[in-house]
Amino acid sequence: MKTIGILTLAPSNLSEFIQINLEKVFSGHITIHTYYLSYLKPGDIITDDLVVVTAQSHAMEAQHYISDTSRIIILRRTLPNKEIYKITAIPKGTNVLVVNDSPETTSEAIAFLCQLGITHLNLISYDPKQEYPAINIAITLGEASTVPPHIKKVIDVGHRYIDISTFLSILNYFNLDTQETSKRLIKYSDTIVTVDIGIKSHYKELFMKNTQLDTVVNLSHDAILLTDKDNFILLYNKKFSQLFDITDNIIGKFFSHVLPDISLQNSDQSIIDELIQFKDRSLLVSSSKIEYFGEPAGTYYNFQEVTYIRHLEKSLSKKLRDNGLVTRYTFANIQTKSSKMKDCINFAKQLSPTNHTVLITGESGTGKELIAHSIHAASPRSMYPFIAINCASFPENLLESELFGYEAGSFTGAIKEGKPGLFEQANNGTIFLDEVGDMPLSVQVRLLRVLQERQIMRVGSPKVIDVDLRVIAATNKDLQAEIQKGLFRQDLFYRLNVLPIIIPPLRERPEDIIPLLHFFMKKYHNQKITLTQEAETSLLKYKWLGNVRELINTATYISCMATQMVDISNLPAYILSTLTDFSPEFSYLSAHCDKEKVYLVLSILSGCPSGAGRKWIEAKCADSVMNIKESEIRRFLSIFGEMDLVDSQVGRRGSCLTAKGQQFVTWLKGNSILS
Repeated sequence: MKTIGILTLAPSNLSEFIQINLEKVFSGHITIHTYYLSYLKPGDIITDDLVVVTAQSHAMEAQHYISDTSRIIILRRTLPNKEIYKITAIPKGTNVLVVNDSPETTSEAIAFLCQLGITHLNLISYDPKQEYPAINIAITLGEASTVPPHIKKVIDVGHRYIDISTFLSILNYFNLDTQETSKRLIKYSDTIVTVDIGIKSHYKELFMKNTQLDTVVNLSHDAILLTDKDNFILLYNKKFSQLFDITDNIIGKFFSHVLPDISLQNSDQSIIDELIQFKDRSLLVSSSKIEYFGEPAGTYYNFQEVTYIRHLEKSLSKKLRDNGLVTRYTFANIQTKSSKMKDCINFAKQLSPTNHTVLITGESGTGKELIAHSIHAASPRSMYPFIAINCASFPENLLESELFGYEAGSFTGAIKEGKPGLFEQANNGTIFLDEVGDMPLSVQVRLLRVLQERQIMRVGSPKVIDVDLRVIAATNKDLQAEIQKGLFRQDLFYRLNVLPIIIPPLRERPEDIIPLLHFFMKKYHNQKITLTQEAETSLLKYKWLGNVRELINTATYISCMATQMVDISNLPAYILSTLTDFSPEFSYLSAHCDKEKVYLVLSILSGCPSGAGRKWIEAKCADSVMNIKESEIRRFLSIFGEMDLVDSQVGRRGSCLTAKGQQFVTWLKGNSILS
């Protein structure tokens, strides 16, 4: 912090008074020290950045203790307003004795009073050797004890205050003309009588500042406009004239008269980057309200032409669309009436503006990719690429080269000039790693570096490439279970699982089933259907293990039935088969047969729709490491026949499942009894 030394003749309350004056303006910006000429010894050096003295004689003596005399400032001082009024009240032509501590300071006081406009009095300099019997009034500057005792009226104005001109000199010396110090100085100046030279110096400073401001404003590449609180124009730069084709002087004119075609939203508020059109140009507008001492004083406007940038954005958007590197969905595309799904969507919306990694977990067909697209579309990266890759659809070595790219000649079949990977192509945007639970361990290690450092290395290259992207991953697997099996890295899981989203399966949100079916019938087949109560009940009871994807298939199936009224007979057989209750058949077989053997025979028959003989079935059982004798198989087939599960024929065809038998097997699988 800069320092100021106050140098006075000897200890007195004068140095303390000067320090209080200085701190009113410079507190928190400057450290102040005090020195006394009577205490200084030969060889003492004052090292403060600036030294202030109260008289010319003190400045001459100070030269012995300061290496650079340019650091010395003689204080110009003045009176407080309240004291000057007492002096101006003295009748014109009155003889007034001026008393101070020395002839020099007394002469300075008389000159000072004249400078302040006290010219209506006869000011007489006090000399201790003289007597003044005819004078009844004296003015002193803190030296009341020196006034002759016969004086009836003594006006002691006390210590003089530092004049504003001295403050301005200090401000310039330290380059401390901040908004805070300016406010303090203006407040301080209101309490004192300002010496003319101080006012002139202040006006000069203001003129210089205005000149500097004008230079800076006109060097700006943006169009700048300043208005007063009533929206009359105070200042504008050359760029503003060029941008709006203005040739005349518009100072003092009303903003809306100069630019009648421009309408700003919330013009009574500050504006940040509002996009407007002016003729054939796109402009970005920002504004800020200006206040002086808490009162509105005007508005600052900044106009930036972004026509070229807008053209670039359109070109980039077209290029991304042409390359298929854009999102196809937004949150508005997600149809749901389920409170669970709405909570999931609202959570995803909260995560969208961030750059953090997202892990979406859900069964196949629940809409994980739809959520990923929507997050990107609602993020600040939406203007940049969205690249999706299914990690389960590539063999290990090919997945690595697809994600990270490769250098020329890295492996047989590589493109001659090399190829950037998907991480590079997704730079500034988002990469969606679908089925990340199926990613090979060797690739998982490399993905960990991307998540930790946001850096990649192409296959066959030692060069590290920085990438700026967001990672969204999705899986239908329990990654914690995969970690226990040694198939997924635990450290990678915690890197991915920063913002977890769990999508509920369709069976946990039955209120979505019927509305979604109608939606898909309209969207994909342009059909409107009516469901019977029985059909609707059947659809609601179905488990939908394939989730929304299976529901889309059902809509396609129904569309092929060519009927507007959809009954249970128009639903796919696999839905109906799971709806039939085979509990009695299951209980009977469990009680009268070896369950494991019975279910094995049924499973073998379900894989042979054309039928199978007993010996063939016996051989198949042996292959599955469960020996079942032909006599047992004959007994099972007999029981199955009585239950209308199997149709047994003489000859090579053997036995095959009936429609009821097929439904029974499906029921067993649906209830996780058969795999």
